[in-house]
Amino acid sequence: MSGYNFNEFDLGKIFKSVWGYTAAPFLFTKKKSRSDYSFGDDIVRRENNIKGSPFYSTNNNGNEVFLPIWLIRTNGDKFLLQNTVSSFTSKKNIVETTLINQQGSVKEEISIDDWEVNVKGIIVSDDYDYPDQQVADLRQLYKLSESLEIENARSSLLFENNERVVIRDLKFTEIKGMKNMQAFEMNLVSDFEFKLIY
Repeated sequence: MSGYNFNEFDLGKIFKSVWGYTAAPFLFTKKKSRSDYSFGDDIVRRENNIKGSPFYSTNNNGNEVFLPIWLIRTNGDKFLLQNTVSSFTSKKNIVETTLINQQGSVKEEISIDDWEVNVKGIIVSDDYDYPDQQVADLRQLYKLSESLEIENARSSLLFENNERVVIRDLKFTEIKGMKNMQAFEMNLVSDFEFKLIY
């Protein structure tokens, strides 16, 4: 690992310049040293959620990140998406039937849609060159014709036991004036095997 660090620029500001909003406060955290002041007992942070998925990991630059996302191939290879924020969305398909001479409608739940996962991230090289290897690796993952397992503290709470994801699209966004960074955005959709005969 080279002596490269994040102190030379503010990734939070870069994230805002690319996507128009400030990332979560835990996106790029640094370990802070204790001061000489005493505020009582230290609060012990939880490392894993109630399902055992980790809240923290270390990115390819050696910095701690919150809510890391790994995509795992069927052969077991794990790929950590770098410096990400994510959102998970699902909706119900509901049939609404209007009744004559009645207020409102009858609602029948038909099904629940797949989870749509939006991931935005920034790949940062550990030197001052373009992160071409990491970009090529991400593109290779996108090209695969297979569903991927996802390991993430939030997805473990929302997905069913055998639910996986498929990468729907991948976008590499420009970052002006930063040659050693590449912003990316991907949309994933949940996927699991259907049993048509019960």
